[in-house]
Amino acid sequence: MKCANCDANALYVYRVTLNKSLYYCGKDLPKFLEERKKAGLLKLTDQFKVEHDSAIELLKPTAVEEPVLEEKTPAKKKASTKKAK
Repeated sequence: MKCANCDANALYVYRVTLNKSLYYCGKDLPKFLEERKKAGLLKLTDQFKVEHDSAIELLKPTAVEEPVLEEKTPAKKKASTKKAK
């Protein structure tokens, strides 16, 4: 389903009556529906579930390989030689 106000995929369904529903993307959701959205009273579309699952996958921590640190022997300092003038 497409948003009622733009060409984006709809994420929320606002049931006006039993036979009439309006679909909105997250950007175009009217302000008077924000409280219903926060309370979980708006029906979600399948596209919302797809985008939600995709976001969760991106936020999951991934196994990060620690770089292998090689121990280096400290470089020996050369004794300075003084030249007599």
